[in-house]
Amino acid sequence: MKRGMFSSISDNEAYLEADKKWTVELQRFHQYWYDLVVNPNEVAEYFDTRKLIVDYLKGVKEAVEKSLEKRFVYFICSRTKVRFNTKKKPFFNPFTKEIKIHILVGKKEKKRSIWCKFFDRGLDKFYNPKIDLTDKYITITDSKGDLTTASIHDFLDGSNINLGISSNVEYVGYTENPHTRPTNGSHTGLSDTLYKVSNEDCDTLIYFNVFNVVTEANSKNSMFNFIIPNSMTDEIESELEGKIIEKCFIFYFDAINQSRNKKKELSELKNSLIKMAKKNKIGSITFYYEFEYVNDYAIFSSSLVKPSYCHRFSVCLENDNVAVKRY
Repeated sequence: MKRGMFSSISDNEAYLEADKKWTVELQRFHQYWYDLVVNPNEVAEYFDTRKLIVDYLKGVKEAVEKSLEKRFVYFICSRTKVRFNTKKKPFFNPFTKEIKIHILVGKKEKKRSIWCKFFDRGLDKFYNPKIDLTDKYITITDSKGDLTTASIHDFLDGSNINLGISSNVEYVGYTENPHTRPTNGSHTGLSDTLYKVSNEDCDTLIYFNVFNVVTEANSKNSMFNFIIPNSMTDEIESELEGKIIEKCFIFYFDAINQSRNKKKELSELKNSLIKMAKKNKIGSITFYYEFEYVNDYAIFSSSLVKPSYCHRFSVCLENDNVAVKRY
């Protein structure tokens, strides 16, 4: 195990004897629509969305590894299907400069409309661009003739459009290589989710998360209090850190579609918590999972957890059992 730049602190006697706890917060995330991997050339033959996603995730992995060694904890989520209504043309309001775009929601294709504005940097004003729609993609042509294409999910997210839809967590996993897992498709959790969740009513989105883990230590026998990122000390190695975070989220969301290995997962989490408590005196883990900017795509739910943009919970051992406390 490599030694972190603050490993001398973790060898300090006051730190070693102190009672500790972990605080886990979201550091960065990336989301993508799995349809863009399955159907990479739907926009055009020269526009390979799968390659774009894989290349981007490779870049994310490299950027993370340049600073710290981390594991990615990912959520496979279902969302109520949304599509552009190609039968109705967008409508431009010359007074407000807003454009009305029609969409269809869910298997029953409930008709909804959204309003948004487009700013042209060349014209330096809000304008009425040329808009081309397919059911899944929007292409905007600006005053210079430059084209911008986005999937409906990227467009709704980027425009902060709220439809009252949450991302329902169906499966939680972890990986060192986000560009291959679960992107390459050979993934039991992904296969189970796609099989069990109706693709007539839902789309599948995958969220990759990198977490910042901070150890807080309060020394009883000295006046020292320590607040140190685990990545700086490597007190708990990154592989085990990733597995522990993954399992805590598995039992927080407790998705009905991820019940296959629950007994084994629970046993592994319990053993890890016992080891951390005995060896490192880390007695509890508190999680704060929320995005900096909030819209529909920052709201998560599961078969057990109600939709919320903020998920706060703690995991610890109580009476020799794993206890998940939701706040």
